[in-house]
Amino acid sequence: MKKFLLVRLGSLGDILLATPAIRALKEQEPSCQIDVVVYDRFAAALAHHPDLGRIILVPKKELKRELFQGKYIHFTRRLIEFIKDLRSVQYDYVIDFHNVTDSALVALFARGRVKAGHKKQLLSLPFKVRSSFDNNFASATIHAAKANLKFLIDAGCLPETALSAKLRLEFFGSETAPAFIDEYLVQRNLQGKLIIGINPCASYDFKRWSAERFAAVADILAKKNNATILLFGSPNEQSIINQVMGAMQEPAIDTSSLTLFQAFELIGRLKLFVTNDSAPMHVAAALGTPLVAIHGPINLKKFYPLADQVRSISKKLPCLPCKDIAACKARLCFDLVTVDEVYQACLDLLVPAPNQTR
Repeated sequence: MKKFLLVRLGSLGDILLATPAIRALKEQEPSCQIDVVVYDRFAAALAHHPDLGRIILVPKKELKRELFQGKYIHFTRRLIEFIKDLRSVQYDYVIDFHNVTDSALVALFARGRVKAGHKKQLLSLPFKVRSSFDNNFASATIHAAKANLKFLIDAGCLPETALSAKLRLEFFGSETAPAFIDEYLVQRNLQGKLIIGINPCASYDFKRWSAERFAAVADILAKKNNATILLFGSPNEQSIINQVMGAMQEPAIDTSSLTLFQAFELIGRLKLFVTNDSAPMHVAAALGTPLVAIHGPINLKKFYPLADQVRSISKKLPCLPCKDIAACKARLCFDLVTVDEVYQACLDLLVPAPNQTR
């Protein structure tokens, strides 16, 4: 039985983009063992994946806190425990999908016959396989999910034909979430109604369309389509949700009190999801929820949602994809996205053409 260790530490959306590679490996080697390494705060992305063995958690926040607080004994003990757990299995292949310093160190510490990563990461110099395809954030021309397959192909784990397969994301929720959301919908009298989710949040502000424009789209959908609007975001993003609700004329339901698995289960029940480029966008794609995705400075070729029923809105500007996101002050890529075009994209999915199936 072959044993694989995949290193993709974060973020939630990027970890979901590794699920096509997990599926391809399992189809190629049905009896294989696939373990993954992730930052502990992103473990939920794969917590219930049926094809995985161990999910090894990197306690980065705890390690940093203990180091900065001078708790060197605790830091050393925690680090040794992690490395001991990591090295408890001898792998045939250790594949670094992430290619940052942390992930390369994890791959170096792991025990593996073949280690593979990207040559742009200097710490990959001892690896047996070092890929050279363009995997940069701004200039890459292949999708991130396909890049993960490319790492496996270069390492000899998959045939070249794997790149021609249709890519699909997978997300597996908790066992208790469906029953909870059943009751959630009953309590709010939402069964059989047109429920539309709006996600004005994202991990970084440069990935967020304006809250006011999200509010305008939500109002139009509520008025013209008789839709019930649900606003999505984590408790830490409450201020953004409050901005949208404060700018809306129509009522909306704030779902931020739901747990992650409950929120994602609810996304799977929506008729439409309107969202920034974010982890919930990829969850909606994995669950088959029709979605309108608004992209700003991000490289769309690398991160477009892998879904059949999707409208991705991205402006064709000479500065895109953005080469220096932090320095950009103009944000024309978002400012030029109008409320009307987002609403029209919503209508394309809500009211398909007569010769178009949904």
